[in-house]
Amino acid sequence: MDSDGAGMLRIGVFSQVTRISVRMLRYYQDYGLLVPVWVDPDSGYRYYGSEQLETARLVTGLREAGFSVEASRDVLSARDDPARVRTLMDDQRKRLEAERGELSRRVAAFVHMSSMIKEHPMEFTVETRTLPAMTVATLRDTIGSYPEEGRLWEAMMPLTVRSAATFPAGGLAGATFYDEGYRESDVDVELWVQVAAPFTPVAPLRCVEVPEREIVCATLRGDYTLTAQVMASLGAYIAEHTLNTGPMFNIYRVGPGQNPDPSTWVTDICLPIVAD
Repeated sequence: MDSDGAGMLRIGVFSQVTRISVRMLRYYQDYGLLVPVWVDPDSGYRYYGSEQLETARLVTGLREAGFSVEASRDVLSARDDPARVRTLMDDQRKRLEAERGELSRRVAAFVHMSSMIKEHPMEFTVETRTLPAMTVATLRDTIGSYPEEGRLWEAMMPLTVRSAATFPAGGLAGATFYDEGYRESDVDVELWVQVAAPFTPVAPLRCVEVPEREIVCATLRGDYTLTAQVMASLGAYIAEHTLNTGPMFNIYRVGPGQNPDPSTWVTDICLPIVAD
């Protein structure tokens, strides 16, 4: 290697032609991503070979594609192993798709929150009702998160058919949530559907007689973005009237099973009133 840097590019020139700042080039050197071919022992100037221009182009592209320095180094070191490169690229694609989903959720939450801050909070009418006794088919399980409730409905309905359960006109359907508080995951939920008469269930389906109950209830119309406001109204009512309540449950008056359009959904959000 010539000691005068002949045939090489000094770091400033290399920075200009690769459009990578000198600061980043030094950072990449520390991580072994773009290491100068030669460093002048007297001046400390770093020199790069022309063959490193292609590596610099790849490094820039990987950075723009969201790869970390460590992940970029893994891809570059695996260039002679196409299968390994494909695996690394697929892994990054999955990470980006997950980030895109999370970003979309955050944008929707931002739009909703922006409206909430600009407007007065919506107040929902809360009332006490008597829910009559009924016979229900139930299926209880732990699901990963609240949106996965639909999967449990898909498992339940064939069981009601196999059990020869019959349903009254205008019967109720809903879900009861048994966890003491809100959970991010591992949600203990029991789906239930009113039936016309007792039946012999196919496990894990159950047939249950539910007695008459006093409940406190508010109705949500539309999708579930306003659930937090409904729950706040319920909480204020419970505190004002000094009520003791049991596990929350929803009554789905109109849900995805009846109409896929969320604007048509009608959900009663309820809590049973229990004795002291």
